[in-house]
Amino acid sequence: MTDNELSESESENENVSVSNCLVGGTLKSQRKKLNMTQDEVASKLNLDVSYIAAIEEDDFSQITSMSYVNGYIRSYARLLKIPEQQILEMCQQKDDKESNLVPNYMDQRKLLLESSRQNISWIMLFIIVTGLLVASWWFIRQ
Repeated sequence: MTDNELSESESENENVSVSNCLVGGTLKSQRKKLNMTQDEVASKLNLDVSYIAAIEEDDFSQITSMSYVNGYIRSYARLLKIPEQQILEMCQQKDDKESNLVPNYMDQRKLLLESSRQNISWIMLFIIVTGLLVASWWFIRQ
């Protein structure tokens, strides 16, 4: 590939429309176009640099809630002058594909409820056995 073809290929890659990119890639390319570093973005958004890197890599596993992720992405998009709605639609499409990325609150609640029921069952069993032992001891003593 010649230098001219290489530069044309690079310029085509820079002009990819937002809808064809993942959210992180879109934010990263816009940040680079504005000659900003991840540190600058993190400073302006009052976020840790690792969150900015994670967002740009579309790796939201270290962020505790999708609500936070959406808020961080909206703020990031605002900072880079990207329409929020466009970015959030991309997030929704990505979220539909990776719905198990962040554990669902209701699933966590269901697991906790099942665990509580098991604990109550064991406690009730212990109380019944202890009661039977005390009752049998009392009858033997008489």
